[in-house]
Amino acid sequence: MSPRFYWARNDGMTGHVFLPAPQFEALLREMALQGMIVSFAGLGDRPHVRITVGELEDALEHASADPIELDDRRLWGDWLEFLDGAARNGGLVVQA
Repeated sequence: MSPRFYWARNDGMTGHVFLPAPQFEALLREMALQGMIVSFAGLGDRPHVRITVGELEDALEHASADPIELDDRRLWGDWLEFLDGAARNGGLVVQA
């Protein structure tokens, strides 16, 4: 699965990320290790999943800028910035 991520409010130029499956899986593992609970459940069964602002804010409260397992510090930092942007722009829409 190579999901596409969009801020709920985006201008078409910013607020979107396309990740290959290995990167997405590595980010999910790191999020779990850091206690960041975000549910992407049902992504394979539905055309899109919406992550609320509250869910993103709760997850980001547990986030550390220093990854525990992920070797790519830049990917992790960019991901946290993207999630923070999504929290400030109405949430996150994820498409499979």
